[in-house]
Order: sequence, then structure tokens, then C-alpha cells
Amino acid sequence: MSAPNLHPEAADDQAVLVVRTVRIEEAVDLLGHIPAEVTGAWLRHGQGVVARGTAWSVRPTGPERFAEASRAFRALAARARVEDEVRVRTSGLLALGSFSYAAASSRPSTLMVPRAALGVHDGEAFLTVVGVDEEPTLPPSWRDLFPSTPVAPEPSGTMEIEADHTPDEYQSLVDTAVAEIRAGRAAKVVLSERTTVRTPDRIAPAVLLPRLARAYPSTWVYHLEDVIGASPEMLAQTEEGRVFSRVLAGSRPVADDGELDEIDRRAFRADAKERSEHAFAVDSVLERLEGLAEHIEVSPAPFVLRLPGLEHLASDVTARLSNGTTSLDVAARLHPSAAVSGTPREAADEIIARLEPHDRGGYASPVGWMDAAGDGQWAIALRMAHLVDEHTAVLQAGGGLVAASDPVSEHAEALAKCRPVLRALRGAAGA
Repeated sequence: MSAPNLHPEAADDQAVLVVRTVRIEEAVDLLGHIPAEVTGAWLRHGQGVVARGTAWSVRPTGPERFAEASRAFRALAARARVEDEVRVRTSGLLALGSFSYAAASSRPSTLMVPRAALGVHDGEAFLTVVGVDEEPTLPPSWRDLFPSTPVAPEPSGTMEIEADHTPDEYQSLVDTAVAEIRAGRAAKVVLSERTTVRTPDRIAPAVLLPRLARAYPSTWVYHLEDVIGASPEMLAQTEEGRVFSRVLAGSRPVADDGELDEIDRRAFRADAKERSEHAFAVDSVLERLEGLAEHIEVSPAPFVLRLPGLEHLASDVTARLSNGTTSLDVAARLHPSAAVSGTPREAADEIIARLEPHDRGGYASPVGWMDAAGDGQWAIALRMAHLVDEHTAVLQAGGGLVAASDPVSEHAEALAKCRPVLRALRGAAGA
């Protein structure tokens, strides 16, 4: 048998997708089989999916972008023919998505069904292939579609790194935002900074993804279209009528990928400024789940999530969803949470629009996947970069500001949050 054609035009609105998922009767190292032509990925603890090609996609813009994408995919799922012999999370019909932060963004959001996907869930490996108005063709071996991850070539030069602002300029922007807060125009504002990285070597997602996944295994490592990153924050995860959201707000950078000592960690957990910032984020999630879910429960107190070089205050929220509510419905309702915008949302976004000179694009917005039943996972696109071209990436990171925020500390936090992708790029470029 020949391998399926992975590069036709994506299906139109009336196409019927024919989906076939087969079990792979051997252990698969997913990180070792990310093809050079990877079009999407979702990875955590060595599990998830990597994708090639596009069978169907929708690219909505504007305030209805979530609803338009959801309607289009649900209509597609209703007429799809699916044969899934594995029946685990991410097998069968699966859509990967990346949405833009603002309704006014010039960057389209994307929801797409890949032509082929290699997946691993709870030790079960599988291959999914998709045909458009025809039966898909299985290759002789799954390795024909997902060969070994390419090896990065030897570096040929040094990266150029340029932030949008000098340290003094960014700290002045923080001062301005804090002044707005102290004047009562908002209670919290999340400000971010962009850093452009240029390298003479080709930026290859297939090389960056395993580096991110191995260095930050507890994060959700993602790639689709122009975004790539390793997010520690789950916006909306749904399964069989339950929803889970992990809220992060309040951070402490730690030098040399270390951890806080126990005295500093207790002080961090008790810090009034950090607790205030965190409470705003949790409250925003709880308020927006009203009407979508019931029996809402939240961690009794924030806990500390430890990542290399950075620790966060975290709270987990769980609830029972109303019938018919999808993971994308929840993500749309929660976005943007106070963890990435501020509170009140409208006032915070207005301040952000004035102080940040560029469209956020896919930064701090939902990225993830959804299946035919509407279940899925949508992380917040953090610790990320926009891939501008084969030699340019724009990293973006920030932090939440409240009345007690210190500009120098906030600048250090934004720099620390750029480390994951910057280090992956340095590994690829040898800088």
C-alpha cells in the first residue's frame, strides 16, 4: 500500500471525513517520532499526539471565532465516518486548535483535523489516518508517516536577541500600569513583553518540540500554525461531563533552574501581594463557570507548582458540566481569565491595548484539542513563541500586576518566563 496523500487542499464545508484509527502493537517513543513536516503537536509526560497534513480546517476571526469554530467542527463530526479500534483519549476524530487572544486580532484562529496523527495514551500507541470523501489509506508501517525525529544540524552562527523595550522602558510601562491600578481603574493588569530572536539556522518545530517536552515534562507542550511553547496552565479540560481548570497566578523566578528553599517557599505562599493576584485569577474562573457548570470545587488553599527556574501559586478548579457543553465552550467562556488579562476584564484589556504596542496574536490564548464528543484540553498559550519565518521567532511573556507590584521584580519574571523557548532555540542554534 502507498502512504496517504498528506498535502491536498483542506476539505470544504460539506466534505465527509472518513477516519480510521488502528492500534500499534509495540511501544512507541512519541518524542522520537516527530516528523520534519509536523503540522501540530500536543505532548505531556511522553504522551499525546503529533500530526501531519491537514484534512479539514476553519480559520475564524472576530468575537464569534470560538462559536464559529465549534459549530463547524460539530457539523463535521456529525457527518464523519469513524472507525476507531483503540477508543482512548485523542484517538478517532480529533481537531487541534489555536485561538487568537483578542477579537480584533488580525491573526486568524485555527481549528484543524490532521491527515495523520501518531498518538500515545496510557501506554497505548495508535495511528489515525483521515480520508476526505474517501477511505483513507494505511501505510505499510506507521514509521512511513512518522519517521525518527530529525537531528539538528551543527550551528552555523550566533542568535540575535532583541526585546521590544529596554529594561528601563519596560519597567516604566509597569509603573504606568500600576498607577492605573492605584487610581482605581483596574484591580489587576497582566502586562507582557516581546523578544525577537533571529538565528542563521533554520528554526525547526520538530527539533524544538522534543527539547521542550523533555525539559518541561509536566507542562503541556504544543505546536500549531505559528505558535509553539510549553504551558503550565490548563484553562479547560473536560472528560465525561467533568471540567478541570488549573489556575496559575503569582510567580517566583529562581536562578539556575533551581527551587526555592522551604523558608522562601513558605514566604511566597503567604505573600499578600501574590495571594491577592492569585485570588483575582481564581475568582474570574469561578464566576465564568456559573451557568456552564455546577458543583464547583476549588483547592482549599493555593499550592506551589514547581517548574525549573520558576515557581507558581496554583489552584485547581473542578465542576460538573451542563449537558451539551464542550471543552471549547468552556475555554471560550473562561478566556481571557484574570491570570492573563486582569480584572475587571474590560478595564484590564483596555489598559493592555494602550501599553502593549503589538497584537498579542496567539499569546495567552487557548491552544489544544477537541474530539468528536466535545471533550478536550485547552491550555493557555504561555512560555511560547510565534514562529514568524524559518529564521525568526518572537517570544512573549509577562506577569500580573497589582497595586503592590515592583517594576524590577516584574521585569525579572517576564525574562524568566522566556527561558523555556529561548533555551530550546539556543540548543537548535548552538548559541
